[in-house]
Amino acid sequence: MELLKTAVRQPLLFNQVQLSITHANLFAQGIAANMNGHDQSISRDVGLLDYSRLKGMMLQAWSPFQKGFFDGVFIGDRENYAELNDELDRVAANYGVTPTGIAVAWITRHPANIQVVLGTTKPDRVRECAAGSDVQLSREDWYSLFRAAGHTVP
Repeated sequence: MELLKTAVRQPLLFNQVQLSITHANLFAQGIAANMNGHDQSISRDVGLLDYSRLKGMMLQAWSPFQKGFFDGVFIGDRENYAELNDELDRVAANYGVTPTGIAVAWITRHPANIQVVLGTTKPDRVRECAAGSDVQLSREDWYSLFRAAGHTVP
């Protein structure tokens, strides 16, 4: 970021990153930092999350429902994400929103105040996501979703 700042005149206030429950390297590496030999503990972003928080740069999460760049959505994909979808259903029922809303709440619950970028034009989906942005997930629910997505918690 500092190098990029030398090449532009305008201040860098936002950074869009791919982030979802299933694509959560941004969070996972910090959670598993002391787990030697665990792939999740490898830092791949040179401290982007901490840098953004320290410099007041707003992170924005794109593809908040994607498994990976070209892999499709995880919501409803019980073949590959049965445990996660079961947990999304359980948590959604507890908070009175949809699993889509919980996927949004999972991102916005992080203390970095990350914004979710929606790529939809469907009013129903926008409403589901808006409802999720009002949910304040408990830490227990946040971590249960993180684990159900296949991430390790020490």
